[in-house]
Amino acid sequence: MNAIEVHEIAADSNVPVTIVSAYEFERYLLINKLAALPIARISNSIDTASLIPITLGGAVIGDLIFTATKGDITFNTMTENEFIAYLTTEGISHYQTHNSYKFLTDFLIIKEDYLIDYMLNHMNTSALWGGFIHKLSSFTPTTRYKTSPVSIEIGDELIDFNPYSYESIVRAIEQPYAFERFLKLYHLLELQFDLSIIDKIKSLSMPSDANLIGEILNEYSHNEISRLTDIIQNSCTDISGLEAAMVNVIPFQAIAEEIFIKFGKSKLDIHLTDITKFQAVIASGSFSEANLHSLRIVTDRRKHPKFIVSICAYWIYRIRCSIAHNKIGEYLLSWTDENFIVEFGEPLLKAVLMQCFKK
Repeated sequence: MNAIEVHEIAADSNVPVTIVSAYEFERYLLINKLAALPIARISNSIDTASLIPITLGGAVIGDLIFTATKGDITFNTMTENEFIAYLTTEGISHYQTHNSYKFLTDFLIIKEDYLIDYMLNHMNTSALWGGFIHKLSSFTPTTRYKTSPVSIEIGDELIDFNPYSYESIVRAIEQPYAFERFLKLYHLLELQFDLSIIDKIKSLSMPSDANLIGEILNEYSHNEISRLTDIIQNSCTDISGLEAAMVNVIPFQAIAEEIFIKFGKSKLDIHLTDITKFQAVIASGSFSEANLHSLRIVTDRRKHPKFIVSICAYWIYRIRCSIAHNKIGEYLLSWTDENFIVEFGEPLLKAVLMQCFKK
């Protein structure tokens, strides 16, 4: 609504808040020298039970108010901040025909004296210092990428989660974005490797097995891809199950070549980093033993299981690096790559985890 309409409402004897002034400044409507700036997204870590003062140099310049989760609020119970946010959002016709309002967003109510400084110097960085953002850029997706499985297979019976594994899997479920979900699932796999090392050492005794314990600890100190390969090698006996998950990479050949080969850190054949061989397998549509043998990717069929395990470990590790290391030298994932994680990365990682947790 505009300033003229606000003045018309101010004359209403039933107005819930005394309106002293209303005028338009820049692109904002100021009511009682306060402007209501909508919030597009807010951090899940912020408790929205009550307003939060916003300060600058020790001075309170406004209030962060949480209206999006309140449901319908009747006009006569609105606070001054809420009523100003309402008048900023709706037109006069709504006020004349309704007695309540359901907000779709939260707001920063900011004082006029600080408005210009806030707009010029602080508004665009609020996501970092405040945990909220006023306006999403044009390339930000309005919805998160989701998959629609025809059915969900339970699969083999799994061991119960310990408290740490349970926490990781719950966090994975609650993450709204695919990148963060993948990392929490990866943490679940990392923890399994640590536990396997502990189990190996617990089965030995000192001093008679000192050398064996030393070998295990030395194995533990290997680089991460080696540790990851080791746990998949020891836990995943259903190679055909891994092959089925690997086939999901086919629709994502372009990004897979970027992450696994162009930005990859390995040149080993066992990681399928030769671009010609990789493209041949993708074109064939199968990672089966017979197919890879016919393509002469794996000439010794006895080495096929190890080859599949090594590729799975390498691919999972490379996806993890691209997510965790947002830096030059790694493939920088963006919003448009979420389908790659949801449709391929997560299913591959889960295929491994299902075998790691199998009874």
